[in-house]
Amino acid sequence: MITILTTLFMLYIFVFLTSLYLKDNSVADIFWGFGFMVIAGMGFFFYSDETLAQTLITFLVFLWGTRLTLHIGMKNLSHGKEDARYAKWREEWTYVKTRSFFQVYMLQWIVMCIIATPIFLIHLNEYEPVFLLSLLGWTVALFGFFYELRADRELALFMKTKKKWQILTEWLREYHRYPQYFWESAFWLWISIIASQVSIFAFVGWIVITIIVRYVTWVPLLEKRYEGDKKYAKYSKHTPIFLPAWNKIFQK
Repeated sequence: MITILTTLFMLYIFVFLTSLYLKDNSVADIFWGFGFMVIAGMGFFFYSDETLAQTLITFLVFLWGTRLTLHIGMKNLSHGKEDARYAKWREEWTYVKTRSFFQVYMLQWIVMCIIATPIFLIHLNEYEPVFLLSLLGWTVALFGFFYELRADRELALFMKTKKKWQILTEWLREYHRYPQYFWESAFWLWISIIASQVSIFAFVGWIVITIIVRYVTWVPLLEKRYEGDKKYAKYSKHTPIFLPAWNKIFQK
């Protein structure tokens, strides 16, 4: 485990140095998904017994990480500039390089290591989880992956023809405002449920990523962007922010 954490730390140093060269801290977000792939890949190939549970969690994390890396990478390339959050901090901070290193890269490294707790538990233990529960977990996690992929695709299609006053309120976003973030939480929940057969501490990763996505970074930042928008206020009144509106689903 120490070897994996050290490797990840060195990679974050490299990403930080890359950001200094590019003058763009957005590379930290691109590396986020790939970092989990590093953890899962090293754990599987160097330390696991390559059991069914270990193989499947590695496969799912690679799918999730690839989708996230490509999605954020292509979004950042299409903008051609630093993400608005980092650009704002760059203007506000006095010691940009120092604060970026600790507040962006080292903080992400720590959070990533915590969220990856279920991956460590499955890869570094010989215990094989109950097959039926594992099968259910892998199935739900895989469904979540394709759900997120669909949400990404819908957003990409909408952005191609979007007018300045338009907001995306159809397809999956008819049922909840942030479908990809809900299923990101669900993805890690089921991986944590499987890993909890090794240790109850597996749920720490799911709790942390859910709090961060729902209450700290992505959802609050996106919600703030729509403050004062009457059309969005009307849409949000009838559409849940995170959990799907099950009544709308069953009415179809």
